[in-house]
Amino acid sequence: MARSKLLNLEDQFSFYASYHTNTKNVLIHVLCVPTILASALVLAHGIPGAAKSLAHFDLDFLGNTIGIDLTFPFLWAAANATYFVLLEPVAGLLYAPILLAMGYYSNVLYSTHHDAAMKYAAVAHVASWIAQFIGHGVFEGRAPALLDSLLQSVVLAVFFVWLEVLFALGYRPALFKRLQARTGVAVAEYRKDKAAKERSAAAKRSS
Repeated sequence: MARSKLLNLEDQFSFYASYHTNTKNVLIHVLCVPTILASALVLAHGIPGAAKSLAHFDLDFLGNTIGIDLTFPFLWAAANATYFVLLEPVAGLLYAPILLAMGYYSNVLYSTHHDAAMKYAAVAHVASWIAQFIGHGVFEGRAPALLDSLLQSVVLAVFFVWLEVLFALGYRPALFKRLQARTGVAVAEYRKDKAAKERSAAAKRSS
């Protein structure tokens, strides 16, 4: 995928949004996607070497010293935050502290409550994926985006739900309208292609 497209918010958002047009399905994702990321960050500590800190530094926050360990899960969260800032600076900067907090607390939970953290993270992770598949099967009536683009869907999902929340709160209405228009075109193309395939399949069955 071209670099320009990777950093084009409208291209990326319209791809993912076209798979999530049903309100109930979107709400399921708003709840489950952050849960999947947070639990995945905890579970990622189980990868050999992932819990090892590549560097440590202390951060002063409101008069308190917070020790930051640059583990793989923390860097994963930081990479997401960086990409989202490049896609949409204001929304990305608003989300960055939340993502970095997820990375930080994944380290804390793993180091202080290892067994319980891994257990509950696994349960939350699996339950959230199941809920999302139900959302697509029951409400959306379309397979998840990950079946067409695993990388895009896994990464974009995190930012998609954040933007959905911001748009619901009135964030950048002109941008929201443009994204809705592009999403509508993408959905119409999908439905047209689906109908054509169904007609072709029916013709083959009848011949």
